[in-house]
Amino acid sequence: MFQNWILPEKEMQSTIKELLDALGCNLEADIVLEYLQNDPNYGNSNLSSKQVNEYAQRLALKASNSKAFLKKYEEMRNRSIDYLPDLIYLFYKLVHEDKKSRISKPKVAPKPILGDNKHQITKEDLPQIKDKLLKAVDESKKLVMKSFEEKEVKTVPNWYKNLDLPNWQKDHPAMSWDFPKEQLPLISSLAGIPVLSQENIIIDELLYIFSGIPGNFIVHQPVKDTYDQRTFLISDELDDALKQIVQQMLPLASNYSIVRRFIESCDMWSGQVLHALVGAIEILLKDYYTMVAQLETEQMSSSLTLQKLWYFVLPTMHTMQVLAAIVTSIGKSELRGGSVLTVLHEKTSTLTGDARAQEIALFLTERACRPYLNILDQWIHKGTIVDPFQEFMIEDNELVNKEELPVDYSADYWEKRYCVQRDRVPKFLEKSTDIILRTGKYLNVISQCGNSIAKPNTEEIKYSLREQNYGAIIQKAYAFASKSLLELLLKEYDLMGRLKSVKNYFLMSQGDFIVQFMDATEQELSKKIDDIIPSKLESLLGLCLRLSAASHDPYNEDMRVELLPYDLQFQMFKILSIETEEENEYKQNKDCLPLTGIETFSFGMEVKWPVSLILNHKAIACYQMIFRHLFFCKHVERLLCRVWLYNKVVKRFSEARLYADAFALRQRMLSCVQHLQYYMCVEVIEPSWCHLIQSLDKVNNVDEVLERHNDFLESCLGDCMLTSPQLLKAVTTLCLVCVQFCTFMQEMHKYFVDAELNSMLGPTYDSTDYSEDTFYLYNGGTASGSADSFSQSVSRYGLRFTAALLSVLAIIDQMARDNNSNKLLNISARLNFNTYYVKQLERFTEEKLLEPKPKKSS
Repeated sequence: MFQNWILPEKEMQSTIKELLDALGCNLEADIVLEYLQNDPNYGNSNLSSKQVNEYAQRLALKASNSKAFLKKYEEMRNRSIDYLPDLIYLFYKLVHEDKKSRISKPKVAPKPILGDNKHQITKEDLPQIKDKLLKAVDESKKLVMKSFEEKEVKTVPNWYKNLDLPNWQKDHPAMSWDFPKEQLPLISSLAGIPVLSQENIIIDELLYIFSGIPGNFIVHQPVKDTYDQRTFLISDELDDALKQIVQQMLPLASNYSIVRRFIESCDMWSGQVLHALVGAIEILLKDYYTMVAQLETEQMSSSLTLQKLWYFVLPTMHTMQVLAAIVTSIGKSELRGGSVLTVLHEKTSTLTGDARAQEIALFLTERACRPYLNILDQWIHKGTIVDPFQEFMIEDNELVNKEELPVDYSADYWEKRYCVQRDRVPKFLEKSTDIILRTGKYLNVISQCGNSIAKPNTEEIKYSLREQNYGAIIQKAYAFASKSLLELLLKEYDLMGRLKSVKNYFLMSQGDFIVQFMDATEQELSKKIDDIIPSKLESLLGLCLRLSAASHDPYNEDMRVELLPYDLQFQMFKILSIETEEENEYKQNKDCLPLTGIETFSFGMEVKWPVSLILNHKAIACYQMIFRHLFFCKHVERLLCRVWLYNKVVKRFSEARLYADAFALRQRMLSCVQHLQYYMCVEVIEPSWCHLIQSLDKVNNVDEVLERHNDFLESCLGDCMLTSPQLLKAVTTLCLVCVQFCTFMQEMHKYFVDAELNSMLGPTYDSTDYSEDTFYLYNGGTASGSADSFSQSVSRYGLRFTAALLSVLAIIDQMARDNNSNKLLNISARLNFNTYYVKQLERFTEEKLLEPKPKKSS
């Protein structure tokens, strides 16, 4: 690999060591150099300077000191080291693979407590088992704490980790307003001190204890958990009566300690809601400190007794108890954002009977809700989310610009771009969650279209126990957003015109265009899919659009052709088999005969934002499936009409009676296919379309438009017999029998003419009887061979067609009984009537052909 690096090994090793030191990696320079020498892939890379800079920036995020690493990288780049790009890429790969290997490291199964499973547990083993269990519990606690610490570290940005900030709680524990963490002994003694003097001393002690300052005769005890109640040790030499009063007041200091621990445990990454809550608690504590200062003034004037102190602190004890209960429930569950507001709201609601406590809880909830409701206000009035700590109920999953999104992004926009995080939804906003989500999404779409959003004049959203106070504001914002977006789609982006254009092409409402297009592309679409030239189809499509009535459609330039790698039946079966046992069968397209253009052709359409929210990738796929079904039926009808033209020539022959069965079968097939098309176009698509247009005139928001449009597509797919695998397979089989019969009749056409010409030569011409046996030639047979005669072949196609038709009718009747579908009963009645009518037509045709023809006068 050194063919491109003509450098001494020591110089390379020195460079590698400099980079490793700056990176703070545990790798050795010798190992990295050996890795380079043994790997032939390095040394020949063609990385651009932009790519190398990106790898260096990513490495800096992993470095212990990112600034030092980037400085070293810039220094080496200025020295024009040729192999620096390869080294940077190698380091990035090594760091990435090291992280990956640590993540994928297999877990080691825990060892059993007793080595031998057959060992019988006795009383002597119990102490050993107890010790092992206690040890295992301690290790599990350590692992849990470690996972919490790692999770907390991940939430902190890399730039913050690199800042050398002092840990004041560790370096300066005296700065805390809570008691010291270590236990202190009783320093002084009360022995021999009169009770009156003891009372004055204890009052001074209590005033210190209330402020979180350790005393001499009342000593705090350390706590195991952050939110455990703190206990105190009182000097045994204190008078019993005084000790009893002191014990009654110490819960105030214990609750104060819990509140202070909660405040000091909140850091800058705890979120805006917790910060606001801490600010509100500090306001209450300010009043608390004022009370303690006033009590100290009373004590200095020698007018404060222990009984008075108990009387003064009694209301405050209740307040502090409420604060401690609130912060304990929040802190123990490690709640953030909306979950904190839920706890505060429930606490406020449950304190209805205690006016003072409810007032305190209401004050805390109102203050803590302010940053959350500010985010809500920005969302429902501007469609933007400013949530740096991920506390809001709605999460924005956009990672790139809208212009860089994939084509089908709009199909998942409503579900994936913005999603509701249920654990962040405050309880008092649960009923309005869906409205809040839709309001912001509507405004966001409007802003992405480049339109400015004028915020309506509304009052500020404030927390209240009565939900209607802010519910009215949310409803007003929702009405404004939904109306604005709906007007934008209907007026500025002509949604109805777009839908009409889709109907013209995909649902074959533009008849002259479809006929011209099928005439122009018939030869090309009859080829195998690998032989088709897509650019030629595009040219023919453009020509037909310009020459037909579709030229007046303002959106005809958005049309394009698509050749899908599977037929309609496989596509539908693959969709219908999702989440079923047959799903694995359609993971990949099975090996089958090469498909023709007719079987794979479909229209496509380019739809721009924001109309792509309605005509998204999924909706266009549904339109394509309906179009492919109609297109193939139209193709079968054209083939049968072409056979009818051939039959017009044959009817002039003297032996026309020989073709009576073929005429009747062709008519049965043509009538059946036409009835299928009539049913799908007139009885299914047109009424559903009219219902869609009527319903769109009454919608109030885009979600209702999506719902009505999806209902229309589902109705069309179901009633057009596409969502039932058995029925779709039966209809496809019926059409394929028609196609095979048409192919047979087209091949036999030349034999019709030959047979009639030979019959016109008269009995003197000695030749094979073409009336029957000549038609063997289609199957490669002879007059005496085993191939079917023409009449036998027609009879065989007739039996196959009848069997396929009866299968379709049986499935339709069964589905109609199960689902009570009147439309399927309509097509069943049409096809049954068609069978009866064609039988009468067969009988009439046969009688006419058997009538003796009148002789012409000489």
